Amino acid sequence: GVAVFSARGFRATRVDDIVKRARISHGTFYLYFSSKDDLFEQLVAEVATELSSLTDSLPTIRPTTESRADLELWLVSFIELYSKYGPLIRSWTEAERGGMSTAEDVLGTVADALTAKVKIRKRKDFDPRIASLALLAMVERVNYFSVTGQVDEEVEQLARTLADIMLDAFFGTQI
Repeated sequence: GVAVFSARGFRATRVDDIVKRARISHGTFYLYFSSKDDLFEQLVAEVATELSSLTDSLPTIRPTTESRADLELWLVSFIELYSKYGPLIRSWTEAERGGMSTAEDVLGTVADALTAKVKIRKRKDFDPRIASLALLAMVERVNYFSVTGQVDEEVEQLARTLADIMLDAFFGTQI
């Protein structure tokens, strides 16, 4: 299922495509899933579980060298998770835009966690939630470019660069 949704997108994927790729019969598919949407929901739940665990491990973010190192390690874990599930995450976004509602709002949850973990002084006209959403969108998109081969960087270098940008955005300085 993941491979087909990743290759074709949510809307274009048909049960026939899934069973052909999995080399199973339609009957076997319907023994486990009531529809393409049901399979997709179960895949999304799997991704959501892993993303939730990763979110729980998000370190506190401060303008310190130690915090920067922790953020880089967390970003490496995010990049690794995205390389496993990125195309499915993109299909998930496509499905939601098309009107399918999934039970999970994982990216919003990650943004909330990021907002809570950033230890920033109150700044006039600065909304940490908006900043978190914008930075998370950037992290997701850079990972998408990496997974699709449009960016050719080592995981550690991607994490370093993303950490620089995030810390600069939150604290106005690079650590």
